[in-house]
Amino acid sequence: MQKPNSTKKRFQTFIFGILLISIISISGFAVYAMQPVSIPAEVKEPLEILNYPTSFSLYPGETVNFNFTVQNSASVNYFQEFEFLVNDTSYQKYVTFSNTNYSIQPGIHTLNAWFTISSNAPAANFVITINKKTDTPTPTPTPTQKDSTNSTLNPTLELLAGGARWAAQNGNNALYINWEDNYQNHYSTDGVDWEWKSESARYRWRRSIAAALESSNLEIAFAGDIPDDLNPYDVVVIFGYYAVEPHYAQQIKDYIQNGGSVVFIAGVPGFFISYSKTQSCSTNLKYIEEWFGASVYKNAHGLTRVAFDNPFGTSLLTTEIIYDVNLKNGAVSSLISSADPIAYYDSGEVFAFTHEFGAGRVYYQAHLKLLD
Repeated sequence: MQKPNSTKKRFQTFIFGILLISIISISGFAVYAMQPVSIPAEVKEPLEILNYPTSFSLYPGETVNFNFTVQNSASVNYFQEFEFLVNDTSYQKYVTFSNTNYSIQPGIHTLNAWFTISSNAPAANFVITINKKTDTPTPTPTPTQKDSTNSTLNPTLELLAGGARWAAQNGNNALYINWEDNYQNHYSTDGVDWEWKSESARYRWRRSIAAALESSNLEIAFAGDIPDDLNPYDVVVIFGYYAVEPHYAQQIKDYIQNGGSVVFIAGVPGFFISYSKTQSCSTNLKYIEEWFGASVYKNAHGLTRVAFDNPFGTSLLTTEIIYDVNLKNGAVSSLISSADPIAYYDSGEVFAFTHEFGAGRVYYQAHLKLLD
């Protein structure tokens, strides 16, 4: 009677041994499978200058406009500032360069630049170098910390502040042509029957846009009309509809082409097309599309978002809603090829865009959420 029990114990011991070996084998395999692996990673330079002028020849007092071609190999837009340096540092004081930021979409693009030789410059031979400017912070597609000066601004005002700073290039002098000063200039005389915004609205528009401009370290002069001479200003911000009439179109075009920059808000562009002293304006912008950057003004509403992360170095991201427009407000469509969309309505209309014309810049924004 002992043999069956002995056989059974030996069998159980045999089975246990097999299970133990299996567990050890599996454990050994698991240890082997969890060994770390190393994967090389490389972050490449996305921007490359492909073509550029081979030489320049000019006289003192002259300005040269030129092009250079840049390839953006990344899949995101870049706002990049280039600097132009003279190899003779003692001669650099006679040369003024555009030194501007550019909006560079993926692909190959031709960028415009210019430089001027001072009228008192001596004859010389020198070499010009084009470099990406990296010694000061410039807007990039990567997340950046929100500027503390913009901490009290809502997203639409933060976007306006960035657009105005981009438009001003390296300058600080801004002229803000606004509703309140326009009202003060005209209401008691020729503007009694004009369709004015309310006193509260005029005040809030003036204060809100001024706050955005000040946050970008711009020194603001206020006006109710377009002055004869815009040259003292690096950027002109226009949101006083009745200050704009068709006969100003050529002046604004020349100002931008010669290096000035303009920020247009809401329906302002339409008033360059047809005379109006009501809130309605022309929607066909074909006449000014060359320098403005779009050919259609229209109404739109709904949610708005930026086209890419951190435009102008702001904190704004594509994942967030920058404004919910319940009523119909301004928008543009049919951008020309040289214009760059910055923000969209969900319905597809453009909420904000940039455009470079000649030596100057245009920034357009369709609407703002005002300060309380």
